[in-house]
Amino acid sequence: MVKKGKASGNTGVLSAFTRPLAAIGRLIGGPKPAPEPVAKPVAASPASLVDDSFSLALEGLLGEDDGDFQTKLHLISLVEFHEAVGDKWARIAEKVMLIAEGVINLHLGAGNVYGRKGSDLFVLVFRHTPPAEARRHAVRIAQDLGTRLVGSQFTGHDRPLALAAEISLKDALTEDGQLNLAALASAVTETRAVIAEQAEPERAPIAPSSDDPVRARQSGPQWTAMQTGEQSRSDPNWQAVAAERGPSTIDPGLDATPPMPGDAALSMVWRPTWMEEGEVIGAYRAQVLRVDEPGRPAYEGSRAYPALGEDCIPILDRFVAGAAVRGIKAAMAEASPVRIVVPLHWGSLGTSARLSVLGPFADIPEEVRTQGLIIDLFGLPANLAPVSLSEAVTAIRPLCREVMIRVPLSNPVLNRAALAGASGISIDLAELPNADKTDDDHLLAALIRVKTEAAALDLGVSVWGVRRRKVVVGAVLGGFAMMNGPGLMKDLPRPAKILPAPRSRFAAPSS
Repeated sequence: MVKKGKASGNTGVLSAFTRPLAAIGRLIGGPKPAPEPVAKPVAASPASLVDDSFSLALEGLLGEDDGDFQTKLHLISLVEFHEAVGDKWARIAEKVMLIAEGVINLHLGAGNVYGRKGSDLFVLVFRHTPPAEARRHAVRIAQDLGTRLVGSQFTGHDRPLALAAEISLKDALTEDGQLNLAALASAVTETRAVIAEQAEPERAPIAPSSDDPVRARQSGPQWTAMQTGEQSRSDPNWQAVAAERGPSTIDPGLDATPPMPGDAALSMVWRPTWMEEGEVIGAYRAQVLRVDEPGRPAYEGSRAYPALGEDCIPILDRFVAGAAVRGIKAAMAEASPVRIVVPLHWGSLGTSARLSVLGPFADIPEEVRTQGLIIDLFGLPANLAPVSLSEAVTAIRPLCREVMIRVPLSNPVLNRAALAGASGISIDLAELPNADKTDDDHLLAALIRVKTEAAALDLGVSVWGVRRRKVVVGAVLGGFAMMNGPGLMKDLPRPAKILPAPRSRFAAPSS
């Protein structure tokens, strides 16, 4: 319905907007409202529809601006996604708009409103939010929306599919007080150019999808494949307990991992994982190996990652994600319903690089991801705010079966994981500092204590990197959700089949 009789002189601005997006009730299966009759516009485009709440909010901004036009309008553009899907847009546009409605309503905040302009642009009015916080809300909406679009509609894109831009009221208006559509488009185009410029240096390291270890590039040098040696066995036997790794990997008790050189070699092995559900070895966890110089020991798993903030963290995560996709596809080809656990670092999933890491998973059918893919999020800063972790988990969850949070044994901060919406936590014994290393009995007691506290918060607990038989047996009999490590089975070059592994066999006296 068109607002009439306003004396502000800016009626043209208001009538330039289309109606806002439908209420969130449409997303949860409620009946579609009957279409509103279109009233004859007053001094506006014949196709314009204006919603009262959005109109009043914009009028309020104009009044509060006092003619200085310092107020910002925030824009959420789906032009990248629109162009990426090409001819499919006409068929999926309405579904995409519904997804966008839900994401915007989730993050907009009380008292703020939004409207839709054209087929792929939303205009957000933050009346009750400080400017800096409003900008963060808009960016958060774009990031969350882009991730959801990757998970449902499009594959292989290396740029954000939803963009956040902003424009001042002064620039957003024409001389006669109407919305300047060209200026809105220009603001979006400028944002696209900035993102393209920032993304360009990162394109080279993104690895090709092949069945061989990924060869990435960083500042020129090529990755070289690392041999897996005796790990080429394809018919594992879970009863055979592997010996601990020799000098082929670096002791996790040594100094912090150094920055990764440009000519480091990356490869992937898969760690068979026992699952309480079904009492089987039914999961395989990705384990990256990094060799900085030929003949030197490998940095393994989380030890391959340097300190938080290093530029190579997204490169490592992209390698892991790409290898995980190939592992899942191999399991699909063999009709093996195993679960795949993929460790990914907060240094990329907690930043704008998230999309470039998670994008490859869109190559996997949604039903396969939601049944068999588990993201193990590690590398969290000790002072990470719960709201930041919650936002990341919310963005990741649509792409997988569940998200678990890696925690230290001595200070697991379980409330943070529970509040973030994680399904469980994981503890990697390879990450234990020397001060926390102890005998088997005390280690098991500490693990059981964490498990008891986690159960009260409805969190499952998984244990990685178990090396000794007594801890293997204690973890299985102690009711942990998942467990793996050299003490259970050797690593494999690719995910294998599900293997029966009942508790009774672990409880039997070892020979």
